Amino acid sequence: MGIALEGVLRWLDVPMSRRVVIVGGGIVGAALAAELSVHDRLDVVVVERGPASRLLGSTGHAPGFVGLLGDTQAMTELARSSAEIYAGLEYSGQRAFERVGGLEVASSAPAMAEIERRAAMAADLGMQARRLDPEQAAACAPDLVDPASCVGAVHYPQDGTARAGIITAALKQKAVIAGVRFVCDAPVTAMDVRARRVRAVHTPEETFVADDVVLACGVWGPPVAALAGQSLHLVPVGHPYVYGPGLGVTSSSSPFVRWPEHHVYARRHDDRLGMGTYDHVPLPIDVEQLGDQAEQPWHAGLFDPAVERAMDLLPAGQRFDPEERLNGVFAMTADNQPLLGPADDVEGLWVAEALWVTHAAGAARALVKTMLDMPPTIGGLDALRPGRFGGRRHDELTASALRLYRDIYATT
Repeated sequence: MGIALEGVLRWLDVPMSRRVVIVGGGIVGAALAAELSVHDRLDVVVVERGPASRLLGSTGHAPGFVGLLGDTQAMTELARSSAEIYAGLEYSGQRAFERVGGLEVASSAPAMAEIERRAAMAADLGMQARRLDPEQAAACAPDLVDPASCVGAVHYPQDGTARAGIITAALKQKAVIAGVRFVCDAPVTAMDVRARRVRAVHTPEETFVADDVVLACGVWGPPVAALAGQSLHLVPVGHPYVYGPGLGVTSSSSPFVRWPEHHVYARRHDDRLGMGTYDHVPLPIDVEQLGDQAEQPWHAGLFDPAVERAMDLLPAGQRFDPEERLNGVFAMTADNQPLLGPADDVEGLWVAEALWVTHAAGAARALVKTMLDMPPTIGGLDALRPGRFGGRRHDELTASALRLYRDIYATT
């Protein structure tokens, strides 16, 4: 009946809705839904494996650091675009994003030379970047910077901190008001691909006919892509982040801090401090063993020594015994860049994976422009195409991704 009706509408030359299914309702999926919702003749559905009440993917434990300077101009522009979108969002009276600034701190002369090189690159891209001496850096973030172990820093005033859950809720609300349907507790179990084009998405309860399918399901991307006969190379890894006790004073104005040479980062979360570290042997996670949420038990033998080393970077009076320990799982690629664009072998299949809060909304906007044949506003996105690793061995790609884990905040 539905196919017959489509034929009649085409014969009458009546414009039909283009049916888009987004797989994944985290920050990327919600951003895609919000971007698509402003365009006419689109019927958009978001299918999410988790419940409506909680974000069980990587979005649910994102610490919310938004540093705008990336390895390439394209990544920098995606971050800028994201920050601009976040700055206009709030939900239930809570702001989604604060431009509190970011500090890159050096503990040695070689590290200072590296962050000064990055500052020069930022200036070439039209970004603000101010060099600080140890006392200025400590005054900027007194809870986090110890002037005795700092030789200098660079301050990026346009950086900020985000509340990933608030961003996701605000974007979802915008999309729902515009008519987007969110279907939760709906894992994708199959996809129909005929004549090299995606046709439908199946969940246990419903089948969604589709002209376009966008994969935005984070660490679960590879098994979902496999349902369409596609190989998507992502490496899920565990990552430690700890929260300290309440300090009794709420503050959201302090910049976040990164120590690139030590692979450590920290920020103020309202009334408590949070800290993460990449200074440990990477911990790959088998997605088949992950279950329904992007979180694993704390790996004390691997993470505790790294957290102890990281804690030594703080002023002595601010070092803390963690009250909350999180082993969050996120997806990496072989070149530390996201997968963004059309799938190579299946028409109508799109990929938006390995994206963090920093780039999520900007990447969603850029992908929607591509999907709708609109002129791009950000160049260089072809370097992020999902099929760029074609022909390389799985074990080689995995090894490359794990080598890059420790340098995430040293190079990007």
